Amino acid sequence: MLVAVAVAGCYHGARATRDVNRAWQGRSRAELEARWGRPATVAAQGDGAVLTWSISRQHVELPSASASLTLAPGSFDAQASWQAGKVWTSTTEVVAAVDAGGRVVGVDGPSLRWGAPRGLNLRWGAILGLHVGMGRLDDTGTPLPSGGLYLGGMIGPRLGLVGTMAMVSGSDDAGGAMGFAWGMGAQWWPSARVALRAGPALVLAFDPGFEDPSLGPGLDGAASLALVRAGSFVLDLRLDLVASPSSTFGSVGVGVNVN
Repeated sequence: MLVAVAVAGCYHGARATRDVNRAWQGRSRAELEARWGRPATVAAQGDGAVLTWSISRQHVELPSASASLTLAPGSFDAQASWQAGKVWTSTTEVVAAVDAGGRVVGVDGPSLRWGAPRGLNLRWGAILGLHVGMGRLDDTGTPLPSGGLYLGGMIGPRLGLVGTMAMVSGSDDAGGAMGFAWGMGAQWWPSARVALRAGPALVLAFDPGFEDPSLGPGLDGAASLALVRAGSFVLDLRLDLVASPSSTFGSVGVGVNVN
């Protein structure tokens, strides 16, 4: 439930836009154009300039029709209506003012479409990720493929709330074993490329041979390092761990996520 609230009311829109606009202040015009591309228009303003970026989108509304017929003894009533379709274009603009030295003094407009300065530790919107790797349970000697996923939303520029699911498998002489965890955690980015997550979880674990299943509360945690970060897409190297009174398991692997 809390994760659904985080997705619906996450850090986005006006709140994130204010922080992105503020982050560009003091940056160079060259850095801004390298991130956003060349502006659509440039106008002189005093010793500086005003740069405008714009994007146009075409919208289509299909035609619609409705009809009704009412019958009664000795009478009837028939109605029909037709609504023509529409095609229109909307334009979104962001304006940046720069001074004579080529420094950004202010940004106005919905800048999330164009993005924050590269390398800035700032995120917004929904969080979606999945990961695969090799996992091991505490009572197995051989690791096997494992994985998991998480879904949630940012509730601040560096803090998110996510729902998680993890699956780890392993084996030894007695046979295969598996562990599952469903949880909810806070995900925090102490730096632009490092993410940490921790929270409570419901843990289900099977001993080798898929015997003696145990179900109970536990903790779910993860740490990741972004190897590739391109816009909101990240490819990371990660460690995921789950611990409960009856079992401990985890996996090392790679993940892809959007945040």
